[in-house]
Amino acid sequence: MTGEAAAHEAPPASPVLFDEEKARRSFLDFMTKVTQYEELVDAGKRFLVKFHQELEHFRRPKLPMESGALSELVKSNYTDRMKCYLEAGCHLQHQSIRNINQLQSCEEKLEDHINKAKLLLEELQYLAEHVYSTTLTANLGVIRSSNYFHGDNNLTDECCEDEQQPVDPLDSAVTYSSVMILVHNMLKLDYSMQEKIVKALCLKASSSELASYCLMWDLRPYVDDNVMQLAWKFVR
Repeated sequence: MTGEAAAHEAPPASPVLFDEEKARRSFLDFMTKVTQYEELVDAGKRFLVKFHQELEHFRRPKLPMESGALSELVKSNYTDRMKCYLEAGCHLQHQSIRNINQLQSCEEKLEDHINKAKLLLEELQYLAEHVYSTTLTANLGVIRSSNYFHGDNNLTDECCEDEQQPVDPLDSAVTYSSVMILVHNMLKLDYSMQEKIVKALCLKASSSELASYCLMWDLRPYVDDNVMQLAWKFVR
């Protein structure tokens, strides 16, 4: 080995070219799944509201017979059917059966919603982590290459500029990765809230408690609309 060869270390392997278009496709796939998640949330909201309505109908109070006007109305129409209705606690058997069936159906659909939402979140996490790891690897490769060549005083400015070119597509990929991670983390918290609500549903839940669940599901306090708008901006 000559002295000149020994004086210089072998240059690092060239970094793998980063495919910006592939990162964008992953981002678009990610946002497609976000749309699917949003559709699930809307469907879940309808099932939760329906559960609340059916439960309130099922346990509606008896007629307030202390009311003079209502008492007179009942007395003037006191048929055998009215008598049976009052004795049954102001419930019709077929309606009670229907209420119970509807309540069970809503619970099953909400549990199905939770299972589907969990799978979607896992897919979102995979896409976010994939773009992040690919971007990180490409960035580290550029940094190693840049550090090596910047230490060589014989390089021209033109060569240095050439080595910096891969940074531009990586900037876009870093943005994609950051937005994906933010959105996934928000939806993960949103899902956790929904999961707790579904697990808490029962026939003994108070009216105010159910109303609070419906409100929280609708408000979605963990989801920042500004971040979501930013994410959709990159889709256009």
